[in-house]
Amino acid sequence: MYFDFKSRIAVSVVSISVALTLVIIGFTQGLHTPTAPYFIPLSQRVNNYFSLGILLILLSPAIMEYNNSRIRRGIDIYTPRLLKDLTEAVKSGVPLFRALEEASVRDYGPISKPLESAMVKFRLTLDLNESLRWLGNKLDRPSFKRMCIILIGANKSGGDIVDILNTSTHMLTNLAEYREERYSQMKPYTFIVYLGTIIFIIISWLILVRFLSPIAVSTTDPVIGQSNVFSNILDVNFYKSILFWAAIFEAIFGGLVAGKITEGRLNSGLIHSVILVSLTVIFFNLFTV
Repeated sequence: MYFDFKSRIAVSVVSISVALTLVIIGFTQGLHTPTAPYFIPLSQRVNNYFSLGILLILLSPAIMEYNNSRIRRGIDIYTPRLLKDLTEAVKSGVPLFRALEEASVRDYGPISKPLESAMVKFRLTLDLNESLRWLGNKLDRPSFKRMCIILIGANKSGGDIVDILNTSTHMLTNLAEYREERYSQMKPYTFIVYLGTIIFIIISWLILVRFLSPIAVSTTDPVIGQSNVFSNILDVNFYKSILFWAAIFEAIFGGLVAGKITEGRLNSGLIHSVILVSLTVIFFNLFTV
């Protein structure tokens, strides 16, 4: 199922409303009251509560965008295959409308069901050109719209349309191969984003567990406490909260950057943001207590 713009907006509004409601309830129930000199929550339980709100905001839009990205990519992959099959059918002497009807019962991934619906419309109410125009608007991908315009033009021109279809198939195939090559080349950069987040939380662990925690323990010694050597050291939980929220924001924006690099859309990186935020929360709860 492809989620259109209105559906995405509606789900995003609901997700944000639920998350904001949880945050407001947390403040009204006294879960956290900002106080000097810290202001931010010192309890990991409170941080988990607010990070849950962030995950609720991101999760539903991330799932929808991930689903839409797979559908968009599937359309771009199957469009040249569909046009190639139509070209072969027309070469063998089959009329274009008949070739489309035969293609509508084959498997072309996310194209199959809309193509079948377009052929039903063609048989019942619309002419072929109107059906193809509806199909192009339904899937709303540049490559597929291009193919529908080509088919409409070929159908209107009549005569020998094999040369037109051959040239168009070659063009769309090259475009699809270019997209796949670009996707393959950019995909390793997603690993770099994940690696950056992992390195950040490992450094946070070193700072908290290997550096600040021993200092905090040493301040309990009466001799060291009287010397005032570490008098300016704040609560370790304060530093933990700072590093936790820094890692959360790094995970969110890192995921968005990964989506922009690999697929050219920030929204496509929401699923990476959800994974990285979840990884950050799990790490801070298991290894920095």
